[in-house]
Amino acid sequence: MDKTVPSGAAMLLAFIGGIEAPHGFDTVYGNNQARLPKPLTSMTIDEVIAAGPRWTRSFGSSAAGFLQFMRATLIRLKKKLGLSGKELLDGPMQMALGYELLKERGFAEFMAGTKSRTAFGLGLAQEWASFPVLAPTVKGSGKAKRTLKRGQSYYDGDGVNKVLIAPAKVEAMLDKVKGSAAAAAAPDPAPADMAATLDKATIERVQQQLKDLGYTEVGGVDGKLGTMTATAIRAFRADNALPAGEGIDDDLLLALQKAKPRMIAPERANAPPDVVREKVPEARTSWLTKIGAFFTGIFALVGSFFDAAICNLG
Repeated sequence: MDKTVPSGAAMLLAFIGGIEAPHGFDTVYGNNQARLPKPLTSMTIDEVIAAGPRWTRSFGSSAAGFLQFMRATLIRLKKKLGLSGKELLDGPMQMALGYELLKERGFAEFMAGTKSRTAFGLGLAQEWASFPVLAPTVKGSGKAKRTLKRGQSYYDGDGVNKVLIAPAKVEAMLDKVKGSAAAAAAPDPAPADMAATLDKATIERVQQQLKDLGYTEVGGVDGKLGTMTATAIRAFRADNALPAGEGIDDDLLLALQKAKPRMIAPERANAPPDVVREKVPEARTSWLTKIGAFFTGIFALVGSFFDAAICNLG
């Protein structure tokens, strides 16, 4: 099976996975991955299919992986693609299977301009319940017929699924994906320009993922590409064999989904605060800022006291 995924499809799958399973490729429904005897990405497709009924009883659903594959979907894709079932359901396999789902929903037609954004969005909503329909949609027939409003889940009302992202954000991403083919031939934007093209939610997601992976130098999750976030990105890129830099691109987004938690040397993990401030510029800057703020507050308080005293004397 060819596991090659075009850049536009990879971008869209990374976006979908960030909504469906922000904790990555080992996710199982309800974030119960810690209850598995071994990571999902170490299991074969057949093992995941066999475990599906048990997960449904224990967790409420058989959905598994970065793209939350249902057991029935895995069975169908295994047969369709001629897989043996002995293949690992690792990151590359999950992305390849996800690309197959995109193609089934009309990805190629959307990219070619023969399928509208709204129609392709409906296909995504039918495949991933956390995604909304992009226009009023009639579902079912007869007594079961109902009209969904823009922004509702295609499976709204089932008591399990709900929309997790606004329609406008889906539309913006689809427009970006469609324009990715033309953008691929253009030179990469400079880091300063790149920051302007990223939405706050994407930056916040990257910051949270870096923090979850142990890159605590990222600082707070504020949606801003500041010095501390740039430092964490550079460290992550170095640790994961990515090109040097501090920008957020497709390679970084995909690597964040596949990455294992950062290994921290014991001497660093157990280092006292004064050593951390000495060795880590960002921590030292943060500490000095806090000290400065403390003394500024003291001076302001003293000034207020004397102002009040003078007024009373008057």
